[in-house]
Amino acid sequence: MRPLPAPLLAPVLALAAACLGPQSVTLRYYTLPSGPVAAAPAREPLESLGLGPVTLPPYLDRPEIVTRLSPERIAYSGEDRWAAPLADQLRRALADELRAAVPAREVVAWPWPRDPAPALAVAVQVQRFESGADGAAVLEARWTVGRGSGGAPLASAEFRARQEPATRDAAGSVGAMGRAVEALAGEIARAVAGLPRR
Repeated sequence: MRPLPAPLLAPVLALAAACLGPQSVTLRYYTLPSGPVAAAPAREPLESLGLGPVTLPPYLDRPEIVTRLSPERIAYSGEDRWAAPLADQLRRALADELRAAVPAREVVAWPWPRDPAPALAVAVQVQRFESGADGAAVLEARWTVGRGSGGAPLASAEFRARQEPATRDAAGSVGAMGRAVEALAGEIARAVAGLPRR
């Protein structure tokens, strides 16, 4: 077989490189919304509320948005990413929601100073926080409320919420995740309302 002449060889090699080379992917970045902040209840706000630790399972601790395909299988998106670590975004969104729903003048991140410690503190351990193949968001977590200075828990519960997406895309799923965080904050705020503040 005779080799191609040099003037024809260059375009052929360029075409082959384009076909075999890395394909460009358009990445989309998302932030977890805080949701519409509910009107604060008509009671004296706490001076400060502690929040933390708030923990996520390791499979969620990465930039790609996770979709649950079945009880045994998840998928990481090739195009959809979190604009900041999901753990940081979850803490921010939960703090915004609790500040209004409890209400509290200030939400202090864990670890906080011992003196003065917040009157009450909320710890959240997340088991699941993802969307399903249908775009619906699922949040499963265990929360505990105690004194900011330590001691036995005053209230705790298992929480589970499923929120339907407004649209069947990543943006719709992320919006549904924000509403799930809002529901979690509402449940915690109702528990805090029944506790002595000192």
